[in-house]
Amino acid sequence: MRQLRRFFNPVFALIAIQLVWVLMVILWVSWFVARNRQWKELATRYSPELLAKGEGWSDLVQGLLLLAVILVGVYALFIFWRRQSRLYQQQREFITQVTHELKSPLASIQLHLETIRLRRLPPERLDSFVDTMLDDTRRLHSQIDNLLLAARIEQRRRPAEQRVIELGAFIQRYLDDNRERLPPGTKLEAKLDPELRAAVEPDELSTVLRNLLENAVLYSPGVPELELKLVRKGRWATLSLQDHGRGLAADQLKKVFQRFYRVELPNERVRGTGLGLYIVQSVIRDCGGTVLVESEGPGTGCTFTLQLPLVEKLS
Repeated sequence: MRQLRRFFNPVFALIAIQLVWVLMVILWVSWFVARNRQWKELATRYSPELLAKGEGWSDLVQGLLLLAVILVGVYALFIFWRRQSRLYQQQREFITQVTHELKSPLASIQLHLETIRLRRLPPERLDSFVDTMLDDTRRLHSQIDNLLLAARIEQRRRPAEQRVIELGAFIQRYLDDNRERLPPGTKLEAKLDPELRAAVEPDELSTVLRNLLENAVLYSPGVPELELKLVRKGRWATLSLQDHGRGLAADQLKKVFQRFYRVELPNERVRGTGLGLYIVQSVIRDCGGTVLVESEGPGTGCTFTLQLPLVEKLS
C-alpha cells in the first residue's frame, strides 16, 4: 500500500504527465513528418502540381494546439486534485485536533469529579478543583461555539441579522466580564474610543474578541502583554490588538485566516482547531469590514487590525 501511495505521489504524477505529453508531441511530429515525406514522394511521382499548392502544415499546428489544450486541462485537474488532497489532509488533522481539544477538558473534569467523590477534600483544595473544572468547561464551551459558528458561516447565504451598537462600551463590557479567563499576570492595556458605532451581530462579535484574545495568549510565551485600541480612521472604526508573542513569518501572514490552518511550533503541541481566525475574518467581512495581520517576523509579535464601517446614529 505504501509503495502504491509513493507511486501516486503528486510530484511523480506530474513528472509522468509531462513525460507522456512530451512523448505524444514527439509521436505526433514524427508521424506528421513521415506522412509529409510520403505525400511528397507520391505527389512528385503522380501529380507534381500538388507540390505548388503546399502541404497541409495547418494539420501539424492544429495537432500541437490540441495537445497544448490537453496539457492545460491536465494541469488544471492536477491543481484541483492537489487542492482537494490538501483539504482532505487538513480535515483529517482537524478531526484529530478537535477530538483532542474536546477529550482533554472532559478527561480533566472527570478526573477531578472522581477525586472529589472518593476523597474528602479540604475547602481550599475543593475550591481549586472547582475553578479548574470551570476553566475546562469554558474551554469546552469555546470550542463548541467555534464549531457551531463555523458551520453556520459555511451554510448561510446571507450575513447574520445585525444591529448598531456602541463598540467601545461593548468591548469594555466584554473585557470586564472575561478578564478572569486570561492567564494570571496578563497585561492588557485597552484604549477605546467611546463614540464609535457599527452594525454587528453581538454574539458573533463576542466570539471574534474571544478568538483574538485566545490566539494572542496562545502564542505568547511567558506572561502575555496585549494592547487593544479602538480608534476612528476616516469612515472606519479600527480595532487593533497587538501582542509581543512569537510573531509570524512572511509566508504565514496570508495563511493564518485559512480554515483549519494552525501555526506549528517546533517541539511543541499547540492547542486549537484552526477555526478561530477563520471565524474572525468571516464575521468581520459579513459586517462589510476587513481584517489585516502584521508581523515583522518570528519573535516580534503580531498586530491584528479589524476595520468596521462606522454608523453615525443608533438604530
